[in-house]
Amino acid sequence: MADPSGLNLVVVGADAKRLQWLTHHVTSHWSDAQVAAIGAGEGELDRLVAQRALDALILQVNFADTSAAEALLEYIPKLLGIDAGLYCIVLAENGNESTAVRAMKSGAKDYLPLAPLNRDLLLAALADALAKRRAAAQEAPLIAAAGDAPDVEVSGYGLVKEIATSNFSSVFLARSERLRRNVVLKVMNRGESPREVSDAERFQREYEIISSIKHRAIAEIYDFGSQPQHLYLAMEYFPCGDLRDRLRNPLSVAESLYYLRSIAEALRVIHAFGILHRDLKPANVMLREDNSPVLIDFGLARRSLEEAGTTGVGQVLGSPFYISPEQAQGHRVDARTDLYSLGVMFYEMLTGQRPYVGRTAIAIMAQHARSPVPTLPQSLAVQQPVLDRLMAKRVSARYASADELLGDLGADPGVAAVA
Repeated sequence: MADPSGLNLVVVGADAKRLQWLTHHVTSHWSDAQVAAIGAGEGELDRLVAQRALDALILQVNFADTSAAEALLEYIPKLLGIDAGLYCIVLAENGNESTAVRAMKSGAKDYLPLAPLNRDLLLAALADALAKRRAAAQEAPLIAAAGDAPDVEVSGYGLVKEIATSNFSSVFLARSERLRRNVVLKVMNRGESPREVSDAERFQREYEIISSIKHRAIAEIYDFGSQPQHLYLAMEYFPCGDLRDRLRNPLSVAESLYYLRSIAEALRVIHAFGILHRDLKPANVMLREDNSPVLIDFGLARRSLEEAGTTGVGQVLGSPFYISPEQAQGHRVDARTDLYSLGVMFYEMLTGQRPYVGRTAIAIMAQHARSPVPTLPQSLAVQQPVLDRLMAKRVSARYASADELLGDLGADPGVAAVA
């Protein structure tokens, strides 16, 4: 049955026949859908994105025209600067795996080759866009009604939209008046309870850790400050999204190895500063426009030399899907903990699946602690030795450092660095 809630869709660059085909299928499924077609002119599209909460934007790109295709893809980050939640779908003509990579790292949420496109594929992609947009819209009033959404005003910043919340902080896309650019603004309430004091210390630690490292693989910090009710942290904004979004489409072996090397390089940098990330996962790896990864979210990070590398008895931190066995059990951790998490990500990049799944976080963490290292398909067997050392259950059996891993991987052919 068609969803009666409607769909607000804009198609860019549509010819008359294609627009007619799209409109017919969309309106037959969503009876009150609004479908509009415009050219690629920036002014009109900027206005539509700014004024209308679009459920989806379909950007038609003919990759046979290289210059025109590049111009369209380069426009996606600009639109995301207006609406960070914009769900952009690239409808690709004359595309291939390389153009799919380019589209996703530009910030597109989905990539649909035109040749095999049919009604079911189109509606499935739009239904996914609609569900995510509606879920975000419904979540905001629920949070506000519960009293959890902070009434935030930070001097020098105009809040564009809230993009994430947790019991630790709220994250906003904001406009910096001083820098005249979009930034990510992390804000947390100040309080006197033990939990709030602990959160404030963690927030301060994140600032100190990131600001102590000046490297392209680490997100740049622009500002840190306090107000009577809030602490805030302004940092670099990445309109191209994160590795989690990139993993929505399959990666080649070359691309997987590229990300493995690049993230290992980033880990080598932070480990050289005596810092453990402790929450490495695809959502905490952002992508620059040149496809190079950047580590973010050091809220769980520790200075290993200063704090002895322990999580505390009975204290488990990190994502259950990517957590190391020793971290899941509250044992001592070191640089090899981050390398284990990188191994989990490497398996996911190669296969498109997480190595361990379960109905509860405890069940998943138990598999990290006791289940064998997953076996790759025969076509990927050449990568098994690297995976075995990254995901070894015994810490002593893993790579001792990011340097050792990089030495084992050898020279980077650079295949995946250029899309």
